[in-house]
Amino acid sequence: MSARMILPLLFGIAGVATLLWLGFWQLDRLAWKEDRIGQIEARKSAAAAPLEPYFHESGPLEEDNYRRVTFEGELTEKQAHVLTSLKFTGAGFRILQEVIWNGKPFMLDLGFVPEAQKDAPRPVGPVRVVGNILNPDDYDESFTPDPDLDKNIWFARYLPMLAEKLDVLPFMVVVETAEYRKDGAWVAYDAVTPLPVSVNIPNDHREYAITWFSLAVVWFGMTAYLLWRIRQKTV
Repeated sequence: MSARMILPLLFGIAGVATLLWLGFWQLDRLAWKEDRIGQIEARKSAAAAPLEPYFHESGPLEEDNYRRVTFEGELTEKQAHVLTSLKFTGAGFRILQEVIWNGKPFMLDLGFVPEAQKDAPRPVGPVRVVGNILNPDDYDESFTPDPDLDKNIWFARYLPMLAEKLDVLPFMVVVETAEYRKDGAWVAYDAVTPLPVSVNIPNDHREYAITWFSLAVVWFGMTAYLLWRIRQKTV
């Protein structure tokens, strides 16, 4: 091997090794992400458990996020209306309503109403719920506006701010099904369309791994071609 080939060879080996390392790192991330999503899906779809062991006044624990629970409480008139939209439906609001459970006030995400129904009257009183504990991630400090408290328009379900402004605990359950007491009987809560939680965790690691491995193949090919050209010029 000529001296002119040593530097390109070392450069080629370093590049291929780095790209392969990045590809295998993405595969490790893929396995971790799939495990995490699997755990969340298991909590989300499990039989509804009593809320009590999973309720924390400081907010949901990470390992309880998406956990399916059931409880009975008391709806009050206190609400927060979070601006949102639904595909094929248009603009509207998520209705967050205070529920008091065992003397502890927190917010119940009841679901969606069209914009015109924002301030429509809604049931209060005893309610029983099946839903999922959620610590929403739809707040971005850099881009989410502050709520318009005069018009009761919020732009994110940010539990610390909801707790501060509405004097509730930073805890939330998203309704899957709910019933309230009417004329002495339990009836379906149908004043709001439920929006049960969905798991939307980005998982592009497989595509990233394929990209890095493909680049490694290209880098190897380019290195081999360069070495061949150098050899042709030196023979």
